[in-house]
Amino acid sequence: MMAKIVSRISGEDMEAFFAELSGTSRALPDLNGYEEDLARFFSELPDFSTDESNTLSPTPEHSNLATFFFDVKSRLDELRSHGGLVNLWQLAGLKLDEVRTAGALAGLWRADFGGDVSCDFLASYLGRAVKQVDWRQELSKGYGVSTEVNPLGDMSDRVDLVIETQGYLIGVEVKIRATLGFMQLDRYSSALASRAVHIKKSPILILLAPFPSGTSEVASSSWSDVAGAARDATRTAKHAKTFFHHVIAQFGNHIARH
Repeated sequence: MMAKIVSRISGEDMEAFFAELSGTSRALPDLNGYEEDLARFFSELPDFSTDESNTLSPTPEHSNLATFFFDVKSRLDELRSHGGLVNLWQLAGLKLDEVRTAGALAGLWRADFGGDVSCDFLASYLGRAVKQVDWRQELSKGYGVSTEVNPLGDMSDRVDLVIETQGYLIGVEVKIRATLGFMQLDRYSSALASRAVHIKKSPILILLAPFPSGTSEVASSSWSDVAGAARDATRTAKHAKTFFHHVIAQFGNHIARH
């Protein structure tokens, strides 16, 4: 859904905007509502889930990125004149909200959002969590990313993120502050394995959390893995950076602080 919104504007528009954004320094003055505008815009974006029936329509004034960034450009100019630096994800109020962070991550990993850079971001993360697979090659065959999916189709025990490739069904359970529920990983592993047998794919469950899974049956990964993967995916010559590089790099910088 994010890709559909971005597609309404040109790459030149986005690169010009982020060129101004990245030209600022670190102090952040009071800009009379800039943070509120940006936070409201991101909060009103549709759900990244592939389930269209559960998505909410954004309000008209924030449904188009081009219109939104045009509206805030004057405040960006003011920010730059004061020497401020904006991280979009910080201003969007993502903070430590697990549901919103998982949704943002799913959107950034989808190939229809950022193409190769999104694929590189996901491949680098999976490579850190599960090292025995060439994930860049696997993802090049095609993949999909969904949020809050129950592998067996009912409403209980939803895995935060599910990545389906040609050969693998991968669940990623996201924790930031919350702890695991009773037998949560066991239930998710069982559901994922049952679904994988049905569709003839290999199941993998990954715990993305500030603590290990505690079992060899579930791969452990950390938020530093996500930040490192974002750096890997966006490590390119400065002149070659696109809008998507900037957004992913800023997400990595934001999550690294948590």
